[in-house]
Amino acid sequence: MTIETETLLTNLTVGEKLAAMDLLWHDLSRSPSAYASPDWHGPVLADRLVNPADGAKLSLDDARRDVEERRHAIRTQG
Repeated sequence: MTIETETLLTNLTVGEKLAAMDLLWHDLSRSPSAYASPDWHGPVLADRLVNPADGAKLSLDDARRDVEERRHAIRTQG
């Protein structure tokens, strides 16, 4: 990363930074086989399957909607 890029990033609002992360994630998710998950990822997922969190369970669509709503709330604060 160049100094110009770092300066640009520091001048972004929180909402703009989250939007940039969304763009990066969308681009990365188009080629999931291009990178490997970190070593710690497998054991954490396995543990969560064996020991799920307490509380109400959401459908995948409801969980995605919940995450989007939370992200939108954070973006509009920045």
